[in-house]
Amino acid sequence: MGAHKEGSAEYAEVIMEIFVEIVRKKAIECDGSAFGRSDITRSLMECINFVYLHELCNVRDISQGLEISLSAASQLVDRLVKTNIAFRREHPEDRRIIQVGLTDDGQELIRKVRRSRNAWFESVINEMPEDMKKALIYGIEAFLIVALCDDKNIKNACSKCGIQHMPQCVINQVKSSRSSAN
Repeated sequence: MGAHKEGSAEYAEVIMEIFVEIVRKKAIECDGSAFGRSDITRSLMECINFVYLHELCNVRDISQGLEISLSAASQLVDRLVKTNIAFRREHPEDRRIIQVGLTDDGQELIRKVRRSRNAWFESVINEMPEDMKKALIYGIEAFLIVALCDDKNIKNACSKCGIQHMPQCVINQVKSSRSSAN
C-alpha cells in the first residue's frame, strides 16, 4: 500500500473510491441494455429509477432529484414517454401540474434492473463472514451520519433514495437526532 496507512483518511478515501467505482460499474452493467433495451441510456435509467422511487412526480422533482436542469429533465421524460416507459398526466387537483409515472413496461424494466443489482449485492455480501457484513453496514452508516452534516446533504440523499418512510434508514436516524437535539 505504500504511504497509505490502514485507518488513515487517505487510505479510507482510496478504498471508498474503489468501492464506489465497482458499485457504479455494476449499476451500469445492470441497466436497460442488459434487458434488451439498448435505447435506455444511463441517464434515462437514473430518471426511470427516480420516477419509480417517487411514484407520480413532476419534471421539477426529477430535475431537482437528479440535479439536472429543468430542460434536461423534460427531455428525459420526453424520451421515456416516446419509448412507452413513462407517461404524463394532469394532476387531478391542479391541471397546471403534469405528473410523470411509469407504464407497465417501465415498471417491469425497473423491477428487473433492481432485482439484478440486488442479486449481485447479495452474492457479494453472502461471501463475506457475518461479522464483516455487519461491520460493513455499521461502518458505512457511521460514515454517513458524519457526512450528512447539513440539511442540503440530507435533502440530496433523500431525493435520490425515495424511501423516506423506511424507519431504519440512516438519514431518518440523522434527522431524528437533529430534531431531538433542537
